[in-house]
Amino acid sequence: MSSFFERMLKHEIDSANNHLPEKRIPLSILLSEESPGYQTRAGEFSGFHEEELGRIAEEVPSAFHSTIHLPFVLLRRMDFGPGIYSIAGSRNELFMIHRLLGYVVLEWDEISDWKPVDRLVRPQVQVLRRELPTTTCIGFTTISRREK
Repeated sequence: MSSFFERMLKHEIDSANNHLPEKRIPLSILLSEESPGYQTRAGEFSGFHEEELGRIAEEVPSAFHSTIHLPFVLLRRMDFGPGIYSIAGSRNELFMIHRLLGYVVLEWDEISDWKPVDRLVRPQVQVLRRELPTTTCIGFTTISRREK
């Protein structure tokens, strides 16, 4: 690929990701805010539905609230093939997402026994976005296998 084309593609993808958070915020802080949300890379405010925060807070024991950062960022990974996404986040966030999707039957005190899985397929992302529309967002990346 030419250097010019690579720069142009990077710029377009960066522009397409302007809706992503400038920084992700711990659940423990969001639960105490009057208008919970985050600032996007474009400088806009994106709010969370309080029902979603409540659902996540019920799913995650309070001892873990400071380790869950929102929004959950799901990255469309074209280098992994059609319809494959990765979850940008910590082990606790991955665990919570997989519990919500019904793929983990372990309890939170058994998290050390769980083998992290950071990939999702399109149908899983669709379920997650339907269940948590304001606390999840999709980004795009050009990471290739050669760059790892």
